Amino acid sequence: MNMLRTGAGITKIRTKLILSQIFIALIPFILVGIVGITFSAGEARKNITQRSSQTVTQVSRTLDTYMEDLDKLVLTLSDEIAAADIKGGGDVKAGEIIKTMQNVMGRYDEIAGMLYADSGDAYISTGITRISRDSFQKESWYKAALLDPDSSHMISTVTGRNIATDVGYSVDDVFSIVKAVKDKDSDEVEGVLLVDIGHSIISSAIRDSQLGGEGFVFVLDEEDHMVYTPINPVVYRIDPKWLTDENETISVGIGNSRYLVRFKRSDMTGWKTVSVTSYDELMGDYNRMMWVFGGILVATLFLVQYLSLRVSDNITRPIKHLRDLMRKTREGNLSLRFESNSRDEIYDLGMSFNHMIERIQELLDRVRQEEDLKRKAELKIVQEQFKPHFLYNTLDTINWMAREHGAKDIVSLVDALTNVFRISLSHGKDYITIKEEINYISSYLYVQKTRYEDKLLFEIDSDEDCEKHQVPKLILQPLVENAIYHGIKLKRGTGHINISVHRIEDSICMTVEDDGKGMDEHTRDSLRELLKTGTGSTEIKADDKESFGLFYVKERLQQRYHDDYRVEVESTEDIGTRISIYIPYIEEENGIR
Repeated sequence: MNMLRTGAGITKIRTKLILSQIFIALIPFILVGIVGITFSAGEARKNITQRSSQTVTQVSRTLDTYMEDLDKLVLTLSDEIAAADIKGGGDVKAGEIIKTMQNVMGRYDEIAGMLYADSGDAYISTGITRISRDSFQKESWYKAALLDPDSSHMISTVTGRNIATDVGYSVDDVFSIVKAVKDKDSDEVEGVLLVDIGHSIISSAIRDSQLGGEGFVFVLDEEDHMVYTPINPVVYRIDPKWLTDENETISVGIGNSRYLVRFKRSDMTGWKTVSVTSYDELMGDYNRMMWVFGGILVATLFLVQYLSLRVSDNITRPIKHLRDLMRKTREGNLSLRFESNSRDEIYDLGMSFNHMIERIQELLDRVRQEEDLKRKAELKIVQEQFKPHFLYNTLDTINWMAREHGAKDIVSLVDALTNVFRISLSHGKDYITIKEEINYISSYLYVQKTRYEDKLLFEIDSDEDCEKHQVPKLILQPLVENAIYHGIKLKRGTGHINISVHRIEDSICMTVEDDGKGMDEHTRDSLRELLKTGTGSTEIKADDKESFGLFYVKERLQQRYHDDYRVEVESTEDIGTRISIYIPYIEEENGIR
């Protein structure tokens, strides 16, 4: 029972350490078993055959694993190209795909180059250069992708192409994977993605194969063409016709030596991984094994110690990585994420760390959204100061009574006031055209002129091509109101207000200018600081109506245009004030983005 409890309490990392130590410790015993086979020639042949089979199977599986990863990578990249819509997106989308290609090549050293050629013979590439202007559609790799656009294709022979890799790979050093890229909506082929893979991916798969000094592994494609082979004079004397049964190890004589040949066909690529083992060399090694057994045993003990240190380092490396990520996150960097190929406790901690960072980011975004909603609600309260129905009914009654008594000046005044209320409410709309804003200002100033008579004169000048653009409702009214109450009203004699709307390059400039009292330098600088620092409404004094009006305008512009606007304040005491609003000129119907 205690043993069961102990076994259940073993963590994954501890299990990994124990199994690694056991595996390393078993190496001497395996060597002893191999030496024992030398006492029986039949057992030696069986062991040689088995080792050849294991080697070729292992190399074949490793290659399949590599090819499967590359196939997934090609499929993913082709989907990204299809989703990017390079033709519709232009240079920006093409630049994003090239950056993605460069990132992929940075992660995979075995990738020699990547190229995407569309149906119009345009292309983008990384690590690959076009040699001539001949159409890519005439290339064999392009045609191969079109024959079966739903699958990836391995191209083992890359001679005679219209492209070359930038780093100097020869045609004997690479093979290719091609995949047609289809439009997501029409399912039509838009182009072909080609990825050149260096033979280093194959050599790395067979580098550790134990085939003796004269043994080697090479790879043939489906048509028995050579895909990869080390430099060896024997390989070209292996007849592919011998490779008929992958479950059989054949013995062939080449020159004065005998070799054991075995192959494994890949279900994924159709390639044949062929191992060639020197029978004479293996038998000689087994005979000498007894003499060197003692030395091997000692060397194995040192090897066990060395591998134990390497395994421990491999386990602690992700822990150190996670620790470094936490330190950087503590300093405020929330863009970092933990990544690992393992699935142990460190991986679970890393995923919890990623989840925690994502939750923190979500909470921060939620706080920003709530602040934005709060600000919108406060501005909404400012706009909705009274109910429209009672005002409309009352004004209609006054208008009717004035018409009955022939008071035309009162009729005009009521019409102007009704227009002011109608535009200010706008059926709950937050945005109106500049033309509607100008009509509102005209009616508003007509009402004010009736009150101030000859003390107030105004002019309005507006470009017709600017009037169709939409702006936040009542964006000029606070500025006009400030010009009257803080400028014209405090001035002796007649005051003038000029309102202009003009296009300046890619912007629309809306200006309210008066020749009234103006502002002293302190007041003017305070208003400029308000626009620059974004002082909140709670910091504006209740009786500072001029600041509040300008703050209201600033907040409305911020909600509509974010940082793509500016407000300029110019004022001189006893001369006048000029406030200009610059917003982007939008070349779209009705001026709506």
